[in-house]
Amino acid sequence: MTNFKWGSSSVRRMNGVNCILIEFANRLLEASPYDLTIGWMGGIRTVDQQQEIFLRGASKADGITRKSYHQSGNALDICISSKTIEGMYDKPKLNEVGAIGKEIWKEMSEQGLLNEYTPRWGGDFRGFYDPVHWELR
Repeated sequence: MTNFKWGSSSVRRMNGVNCILIEFANRLLEASPYDLTIGWMGGIRTVDQQQEIFLRGASKADGITRKSYHQSGNALDICISSKTIEGMYDKPKLNEVGAIGKEIWKEMSEQGLLNEYTPRWGGDFRGFYDPVHWELR
């Protein structure tokens, strides 16, 4: 158990996100050995925001013909808290957080909290490694 708490920007970025995903994020923050943050545009996204991310090559979803789970509030990007982009996307740390997160998904499933959803971690995606991405399908 850690003493980390979400910063005000992270709390704002979780506004409107599926409450089950917020519960997951809170459990992950508590269990993580690293302080975490919700990335810029890491919560709900508009079509324009999703297109911007798509055009930069940071998403396979264009926001129109292929929508992102962020657009429905069923995805969060949870990064390592750092002042640098490299620190936020530290692969070994994110893989460690990913393993912890998958255990939390398992616990939440056993508690009956995920009955209507299939949770996915972006670190397990084929062809598009996205270790900050967590979604409910």
